[in-house]
Amino acid sequence: MSLEEASDFLSAWDRGDTEFKIQSSGSTGEPKTILLERKWMEWSAMQTAKYMHPKDNETLYCCLPLNKVGGLMVLVRAKVWGINLIVKAAQGNPLKEYVDADIISVTPFQMQNILADLDSRENLKRFREVLIGGAEISEGLEKELEALNPKCQIRQSYGMSETYSHVAIRNINGEHKSKWFTPLEGVQIKLDPDGSAIIFTPYYMDGLATNDLIELDGLGKFQVLGRKDFVVNSGGVKLQIEQIEKAIHEKYPKNLKFAISSIRDERLGEKLVLVCEKKAQIENYDLSFLKEINLFAVPKEIIEINSIPYNEGGKIDRMLIKRLINN
Repeated sequence: MSLEEASDFLSAWDRGDTEFKIQSSGSTGEPKTILLERKWMEWSAMQTAKYMHPKDNETLYCCLPLNKVGGLMVLVRAKVWGINLIVKAAQGNPLKEYVDADIISVTPFQMQNILADLDSRENLKRFREVLIGGAEISEGLEKELEALNPKCQIRQSYGMSETYSHVAIRNINGEHKSKWFTPLEGVQIKLDPDGSAIIFTPYYMDGLATNDLIELDGLGKFQVLGRKDFVVNSGGVKLQIEQIEKAIHEKYPKNLKFAISSIRDERLGEKLVLVCEKKAQIENYDLSFLKEINLFAVPKEIIEINSIPYNEGGKIDRMLIKRLINN
């Protein structure tokens, strides 16, 4: 969706349209068209307001892709909250220039670029509320965010296209920072027997099954452990690739650009590999500690590619990586 199409969406919203089409992210498969209902878009925006407490004179900055639910819902929040709105085309660093706004939503990829630039980092501090969503946050990035001035509240969201963006939020910095996501009011997260999350909302009364493996506490809060469809079955041993990636980030919290994937193997079926942009750098790291996760969790090969691909939502494009390294 271009900026002109964003204007068309806002016009359609103002004239009272009740249904809107959006494309899912396609991060784990082919994108699909999803029909969003206005009443639940409004409901989602109102639940988010209970966290962010928007004020009448404030401004919301939209810098996410507008053809995905994350960017679209930023527009909806501005409308439902009745506050000012600045819309700019999505870019890797949306704070390269000063933006006079109070609330912003970004992807982890955008946030990494913001923190890497001194001027952009200063611009970030001017925001009262910062919401990060669309992908997992690395351990190194989280530590940087924890150290930011708590007057700039950093939160992470959990959700997907089908759930009208996020259904749960956690604080990354400040007095109430937590590793646990708290569901929005009216949302309940339950555990499927296979360990994945089932989301219950007013528009999914029977539950929405997910591929996210989670840990639940006794109060309804949860942590995301990874995705059950991001599993490499190597010789009959199932390896959770996001768990392996997280362990590497925790051990070596530099901004390493890599991904765990697999290539076809006649003997194992799938062979676990580490894909990176700088093979010489990774080769210097001792990855034997990964055996603490699983004896077979150490990548059997390191493959260098020009750049780690990301989709529009800021997530690693794992499908494209698999195509690149298997071809």
